[in-house]
Amino acid sequence: MKNSNLVFAPTFNKFRENPKWLVNMILVIIVAIASVWIGTLTTDISAELKETGLSEDEVANMSTFTTVFSYIGVVIGTILGVAVMFLVILIVSKIMKSDAKATSLFAATTFMTLITSIYGLIIEAIHAIMDLDPLKYSFTSLRIFNQSNQYLGVFDLNLLLGAYLFGVVLYATSHLKGKTALIWSIVYLVIVIGIGLIQASASL
Repeated sequence: MKNSNLVFAPTFNKFRENPKWLVNMILVIIVAIASVWIGTLTTDISAELKETGLSEDEVANMSTFTTVFSYIGVVIGTILGVAVMFLVILIVSKIMKSDAKATSLFAATTFMTLITSIYGLIIEAIHAIMDLDPLKYSFTSLRIFNQSNQYLGVFDLNLLLGAYLFGVVLYATSHLKGKTALIWSIVYLVIVIGIGLIQASASL
Protein backbone atom coordinates (compact mmCIF):
# COMPACT_ATOMS: atom_id res chain seq x y z
CA MET A 1 0.00 0.00 0.00
CA LYS A 2 2.75 2.43 0.95
CA ASN A 3 4.43 1.79 -2.43
CA SER A 4 1.29 2.54 -4.42
CA ASN A 5 1.76 4.56 -7.59
CA LEU A 6 -1.38 6.57 -6.90
CA VAL A 7 -0.60 10.22 -6.22
CA PHE A 8 -0.86 11.02 -2.46
CA ALA A 9 -1.54 7.36 -1.59
CA PRO A 10 1.68 6.92 0.47
CA THR A 11 0.86 10.05 2.47
CA PHE A 12 -2.70 8.94 3.16
CA ASN A 13 -1.39 5.53 4.18
CA LYS A 14 0.87 7.14 6.80
CA PHE A 15 -2.16 8.56 8.57
CA ARG A 16 -3.11 5.03 9.69
CA GLU A 17 -0.20 4.96 12.15
CA ASN A 18 0.45 8.69 12.51
CA PRO A 19 -2.93 10.48 12.52
CA LYS A 20 -1.70 14.06 12.92
CA TRP A 21 -4.35 16.53 11.79
CA LEU A 22 -4.02 19.83 13.69
CA VAL A 23 -1.44 21.46 11.38
CA ASN A 24 -3.41 20.45 8.29
CA MET A 25 -6.61 21.83 9.82
CA ILE A 26 -4.94 25.17 10.57
CA LEU A 27 -3.55 25.30 7.03
CA VAL A 28 -6.99 24.53 5.58
CA ILE A 29 -8.48 27.51 7.44
CA ILE A 30 -5.60 29.79 6.40
CA VAL A 31 -5.97 28.78 2.75
CA ALA A 32 -9.75 29.32 2.93
CA ILE A 33 -9.27 32.82 4.37
CA ALA A 34 -6.67 33.62 1.71
CA SER A 35 -9.10 32.46 -0.96
CA VAL A 36 -11.78 34.83 0.35
CA TRP A 37 -9.26 37.68 0.42
CA ILE A 38 -8.32 37.08 -3.20
CA GLY A 39 -12.00 36.81 -4.04
CA THR A 40 -12.60 40.31 -2.68
CA LEU A 41 -10.01 41.58 -5.13
CA THR A 42 -11.80 40.10 -8.13
CA THR A 43 -15.40 40.78 -7.09
CA ASP A 44 -16.71 44.34 -6.93
CA ILE A 45 -19.17 44.08 -4.05
CA SER A 46 -19.80 47.83 -3.97
CA ALA A 47 -20.89 47.92 -7.62
CA GLU A 48 -23.37 45.12 -7.03
CA LEU A 49 -24.79 46.86 -3.94
CA LYS A 50 -25.14 50.17 -5.78
CA GLU A 51 -27.38 48.45 -8.31
CA THR A 52 -29.87 47.83 -5.49
CA GLY A 53 -30.35 51.59 -5.04
CA LEU A 54 -28.54 51.97 -1.70
CA SER A 55 -26.87 55.24 -0.73
CA GLU A 56 -23.06 55.62 -0.60
CA ASP A 57 -23.00 55.27 3.20
CA GLU A 58 -25.24 52.24 3.08
CA VAL A 59 -23.08 50.66 0.39
CA ALA A 60 -19.94 51.26 2.47
CA ASN A 61 -21.51 49.75 5.58
CA MET A 62 -22.90 46.77 3.72
CA SER A 63 -19.58 46.17 1.97
CA THR A 64 -17.77 46.07 5.31
CA PHE A 65 -20.41 43.80 6.84
CA THR A 66 -20.35 41.47 3.83
CA THR A 67 -16.56 41.22 3.90
CA VAL A 68 -16.39 40.48 7.63
CA PHE A 69 -19.24 37.98 7.35
CA SER A 70 -17.43 36.29 4.46
CA TYR A 71 -14.32 35.69 6.59
CA ILE A 72 -16.32 34.41 9.56
CA GLY A 73 -18.51 32.31 7.29
CA VAL A 74 -15.60 30.68 5.48
CA VAL A 75 -13.98 29.61 8.77
CA ILE A 76 -17.21 28.07 10.07
CA GLY A 77 -18.03 26.60 6.66
CA THR A 78 -14.58 25.07 6.33
CA ILE A 79 -14.78 23.38 9.73
CA LEU A 80 -18.28 22.07 8.98
CA GLY A 81 -17.15 20.90 5.54
CA VAL A 82 -14.31 18.89 7.05
CA ALA A 83 -16.68 17.43 9.65
CA VAL A 84 -19.25 16.36 7.05
CA MET A 85 -16.62 14.81 4.78
CA PHE A 86 -15.12 12.99 7.76
CA LEU A 87 -18.51 11.53 8.68
CA VAL A 88 -19.08 10.38 5.10
CA ILE A 89 -15.67 8.69 4.94
CA LEU A 90 -16.15 7.19 8.42
CA ILE A 91 -19.59 5.79 7.56
CA VAL A 92 -18.38 4.29 4.27
CA SER A 93 -15.34 2.81 6.01
CA LYS A 94 -17.47 1.25 8.75
CA ILE A 95 -19.96 -0.12 6.22
CA MET A 96 -17.07 -1.79 4.41
CA LYS A 97 -15.70 -3.05 7.76
CA SER A 98 -12.43 -1.11 7.59
CA ASP A 99 -10.14 -1.33 10.61
CA ALA A 100 -8.93 2.27 10.21
CA LYS A 101 -9.16 4.40 13.35
CA ALA A 102 -11.45 7.44 13.40
CA THR A 103 -8.48 9.70 14.15
CA SER A 104 -6.67 8.35 11.09
CA LEU A 105 -9.68 9.02 8.89
CA PHE A 106 -10.04 12.54 10.31
CA ALA A 107 -6.37 13.26 9.61
CA ALA A 108 -6.81 11.99 6.06
CA THR A 109 -9.91 14.15 5.66
CA THR A 110 -8.06 17.30 6.71
CA PHE A 111 -5.26 16.56 4.25
CA MET A 112 -7.77 15.82 1.49
CA THR A 113 -9.49 19.14 2.19
CA LEU A 114 -6.13 20.94 2.23
CA ILE A 115 -5.31 19.67 -1.26
CA THR A 116 -8.66 20.74 -2.72
CA SER A 117 -8.42 24.09 -0.90
CA ILE A 118 -4.98 24.80 -2.34
CA TYR A 119 -6.33 23.94 -5.79
CA GLY A 120 -9.18 26.41 -5.25
CA LEU A 121 -6.75 29.08 -4.05
CA ILE A 122 -4.65 28.68 -7.19
CA ILE A 123 -7.74 29.10 -9.37
CA GLU A 124 -8.75 32.20 -7.38
CA ALA A 125 -5.24 33.62 -7.86
CA ILE A 126 -5.42 33.04 -11.62
CA HIS A 127 -8.76 34.87 -11.72
CA ALA A 128 -7.20 37.76 -9.82
CA ILE A 129 -4.16 37.92 -12.10
CA MET A 130 -6.36 37.85 -15.20
CA ASP A 131 -8.81 40.32 -13.57
CA LEU A 132 -11.77 37.98 -14.02
CA ASP A 133 -14.85 37.79 -11.81
CA PRO A 134 -15.02 34.12 -10.63
CA LEU A 135 -18.81 34.42 -10.31
CA LYS A 136 -19.16 35.35 -13.96
CA TYR A 137 -16.30 33.49 -15.61
CA SER A 138 -15.07 29.91 -15.22
CA PHE A 139 -12.23 28.20 -17.07
CA THR A 140 -12.00 24.98 -15.03
CA SER A 141 -15.47 23.67 -15.89
CA LEU A 142 -17.51 23.01 -19.02
CA ARG A 143 -18.89 26.54 -18.56
CA ILE A 144 -15.86 27.66 -20.52
CA PHE A 145 -17.91 26.79 -23.62
CA ASN A 146 -20.95 28.76 -22.43
CA GLN A 147 -20.41 31.08 -19.46
CA SER A 148 -24.15 31.67 -18.97
CA ASN A 149 -24.97 27.96 -18.60
CA GLN A 150 -25.07 27.15 -14.87
CA TYR A 151 -25.50 23.43 -15.53
CA LEU A 152 -22.15 23.22 -17.34
CA GLY A 153 -20.52 24.88 -14.34
CA VAL A 154 -21.30 21.82 -12.24
CA PHE A 155 -18.83 19.72 -14.26
CA ASP A 156 -15.67 21.20 -12.76
CA LEU A 157 -12.14 19.81 -12.41
CA ASN A 158 -12.45 20.30 -8.66
CA LEU A 159 -15.14 17.60 -8.58
CA LEU A 160 -12.84 15.14 -10.30
CA LEU A 161 -10.03 16.00 -7.88
CA GLY A 162 -12.36 15.54 -4.91
CA ALA A 163 -13.65 12.20 -6.19
CA TYR A 164 -10.10 10.98 -6.81
CA LEU A 165 -8.95 11.95 -3.32
CA PHE A 166 -12.08 10.40 -1.80
CA GLY A 167 -11.20 7.11 -3.47
CA VAL A 168 -7.54 7.32 -2.45
CA VAL A 169 -8.49 7.91 1.20
CA LEU A 170 -10.67 4.79 1.14
CA TYR A 171 -7.91 2.83 -0.57
CA ALA A 172 -4.82 4.04 1.29
CA THR A 173 -6.19 4.99 4.72
CA SER A 174 -9.22 2.73 5.09
CA HIS A 175 -7.41 -0.05 3.18
CA LEU A 176 -10.39 -0.98 1.04
CA LYS A 177 -9.75 -2.99 -2.11
CA GLY A 178 -8.93 -0.96 -5.21
CA LYS A 179 -12.14 -1.86 -7.05
CA THR A 180 -14.24 -1.11 -3.98
CA ALA A 181 -12.60 2.28 -3.51
CA LEU A 182 -13.14 3.04 -7.20
CA ILE A 183 -16.84 2.18 -7.00
CA TRP A 184 -17.32 4.43 -3.97
CA SER A 185 -15.39 7.18 -5.72
CA ILE A 186 -17.78 6.98 -8.69
CA VAL A 187 -20.79 6.98 -6.35
CA TYR A 188 -19.38 10.06 -4.64
CA LEU A 189 -18.90 11.81 -7.99
CA VAL A 190 -22.43 11.01 -9.17
CA ILE A 191 -23.99 12.25 -5.92
CA VAL A 192 -22.00 15.50 -5.89
CA ILE A 193 -22.84 16.17 -9.55
CA GLY A 194 -26.51 15.45 -8.82
CA ILE A 195 -26.51 17.92 -5.92
CA GLY A 196 -24.77 20.49 -8.10
CA LEU A 197 -27.37 20.11 -10.87
CA ILE A 198 -30.18 20.56 -8.37
CA GLN A 199 -28.55 23.73 -7.02
CA ALA A 200 -28.02 25.03 -10.56
CA SER A 201 -31.69 24.40 -11.34
CA ALA A 202 -32.80 26.22 -8.18
CA SER A 203 -30.68 29.27 -9.06
CA LEU A 204 -32.37 29.77 -12.45
